[in-house]
Amino acid sequence: MLVQAAFAGRMLAGDVKSAVLHAFTAKVLVLLGGSQVLAALVLFLQRRCPLWVPVAALGLVSAEVVEFAAGHLHHVAIHVPLGLAIFGGAIRQLLWAIGGMAPAK
Repeated sequence: MLVQAAFAGRMLAGDVKSAVLHAFTAKVLVLLGGSQVLAALVLFLQRRCPLWVPVAALGLVSAEVVEFAAGHLHHVAIHVPLGLAIFGGAIRQLLWAIGGMAPAK
């Protein structure tokens, strides 16, 4: 996601190649998000993680799909804030994973 943000910054600075790379990394992030959902579902079905893990993964990939569509349609007013929210959500999931499986209350 950091690379995605870096390409966005370079794209805003006028680098045409970065626009293509930003779009490509968006596709990669959606595919990785889908993989995360599948992995979380497998873990949940094996009773190795709580239900909130696949739910959070599904929420994140859903937001990424909306983000991708907003970017593709050039809806910057949706695309930029949603991108920041996705980044924050991914960091939150990382912190949950590092700190154990119980989300903060």
